[in-house]
Amino acid sequence: MTSRTRKFINRMRAGEDLGLDRSAGKGRQRTINADGSYNMERKTGKLLGSFNPYHWVITTSWSHYWLVVFGFYGVMNVLFATAYYFVGIDQLNGMQGNDAFTQWLYCFFFSAQSFTTVGYGGIHPVGEFANFLATLEAFIGLMTFALATGTLYGRFSKPVSRIKYSKNVLIAPYKDGTAMQFMIANELDTTLMDMEARVNISWMDTDEKGNPFRNYLQVNLQVDKAIMFPTSWVLNHPIDEESLLYGKTFEELKAMDVEVFSLIKGFDDVFSQTIYSRHSFMVDQFVWGAKFKPPFALNAEGKMVMDLTKVGEYYEVPMPQMVSLGE
Repeated sequence: MTSRTRKFINRMRAGEDLGLDRSAGKGRQRTINADGSYNMERKTGKLLGSFNPYHWVITTSWSHYWLVVFGFYGVMNVLFATAYYFVGIDQLNGMQGNDAFTQWLYCFFFSAQSFTTVGYGGIHPVGEFANFLATLEAFIGLMTFALATGTLYGRFSKPVSRIKYSKNVLIAPYKDGTAMQFMIANELDTTLMDMEARVNISWMDTDEKGNPFRNYLQVNLQVDKAIMFPTSWVLNHPIDEESLLYGKTFEELKAMDVEVFSLIKGFDDVFSQTIYSRHSFMVDQFVWGAKFKPPFALNAEGKMVMDLTKVGEYYEVPMPQMVSLGE
């Protein structure tokens, strides 16, 4: 371990740890996916692993949520309709249809009315088995809609962060040297304030015995807090002599298996709660000699227009001759 590496470790905040592994396995994938989820597989020794139905329903996408809700509703009605049909259509007063499919179809309609407790009265049970099925279905329907209402409220009441990150990390000219930069913006039409940013770099290192391990360093930012966040924010890490990136080429950073972690925290006035967003960048996403284009501009009336489709767009610029940063 070099003296510079020791200096990096000493500059880390006391008691702060990313909670990530320090193993040195080859072929390691990125730690955090682009959507902010951790890129890992959990093994618990249980049949369903760490799967929790309520957590899944609250956190899954809207398309998956509605697919489950409508799928469960349809499957339950199909099962009960089939049960009514085999119990006997003579136990359902008001049944219509002369062929088997039409009779089953009306059993399905009756099941939907019982499941939702609508009960139009066109068809009603008259036998013991049919009444028992209708009673059971009404109970299941009430409990199901109570759960669906609760999960739907949980999804709407859960604080949501939609921080958009630039696709690339830029190594850009900054003052008399260079800086590592990436851009973020708020995708939602909400007011975020008291924003805080922490950026860490992970790389492969060796200990005093030459054993490889993964090291972490929280880097210094030019600005790590923003009072208001209406447009975009470029997180800027000056690459000075104390920076891990100082004088490094792309090939060197790739050999070090560098990964950049970002944790963004802010207050959302819609939910009146603190929201968090995490992201990571791999070394292949680094671009040398570029600067970000502002994603906002004034329109003809002089009003500020924020274009989220332009977040992360950049243009090439010459790099300072005093620092060799590779291609």
